[in-house]
Amino acid sequence: MKKMFVMLFVLCLMAAGMVAQTSAQSGDCTAFASSSIPMLSSLDISFNCTQDMTVYVGVCDSGPVPNDDLFDVYFGGQMTSYNYYISGEEWTVLGEIQAAAGDNMAVMHSLNTTPYPPATYSYAISPEAGEVVNYLQAYCGADWQGIGPGISASCAASLPVFTTDEAPTDGTLEFHVLFGNEGARTDEIVFYAWDVKAGEQINQQWINNLPSPRYGRLWWNPDGTNDWYLLTSQYWQGGGTLADQYGISCQNDPLPSYHTSFASAVPEQSVCFDLPNGCR
Repeated sequence: MKKMFVMLFVLCLMAAGMVAQTSAQSGDCTAFASSSIPMLSSLDISFNCTQDMTVYVGVCDSGPVPNDDLFDVYFGGQMTSYNYYISGEEWTVLGEIQAAAGDNMAVMHSLNTTPYPPATYSYAISPEAGEVVNYLQAYCGADWQGIGPGISASCAASLPVFTTDEAPTDGTLEFHVLFGNEGARTDEIVFYAWDVKAGEQINQQWINNLPSPRYGRLWWNPDGTNDWYLLTSQYWQGGGTLADQYGISCQNDPLPSYHTSFASAVPEQSVCFDLPNGCR
């Protein structure tokens, strides 16, 4: 079985020795850029929103030297995102903020000095969490591992996945991490993905280092189709509330297994999103 850690898979790897230099991109309530600033300096990040909305923020070291530059991003006087290193691996805390209609300003700070100036960065701001993650995957370098719980978080949880039946066809499984207020499947963060073969039963497939507190969902895409199905957990009672979702927390690690079946598959168009504000 082919396995891949989606958060480890870096799209569009920079050629060796190159520093990503991209012009800032912008759209409705978005800002994306990769460049450099003097060490221990700051950078204003402006973005405009046509209406009040939730946006996500991420930042990382994007230069050719791994494990050197540290950054944070503040919005409204509060830290919303930062990058950090554990055993030579880089992680990013994904921030969530409420941006008002009109012009908005965030501030990114370079937090350290190294023998390799300047401080090279990538940041991403978007109402779509997946867009933030995709941009960081493309520009943060091979040492970037993905979205992490933060250096002060109490735990990064793990859980095993089981199915009570066999896959009816070849396909792909994706384990998503979410807050619960996402408006679509594509807004959720793809944390882990792996391929399955027809006739294969999932028996204790471990998903490790999950950020918490969050919710988790397992999605199924049969090969040769564009169709996605939610494989519901043992907590599913119809899917209309947060109580129906699998909760990821620090209270127990490892967490209770995610028990599901291919027979329980719910078509994407029948799945509830933005649960705190009403199913849609």
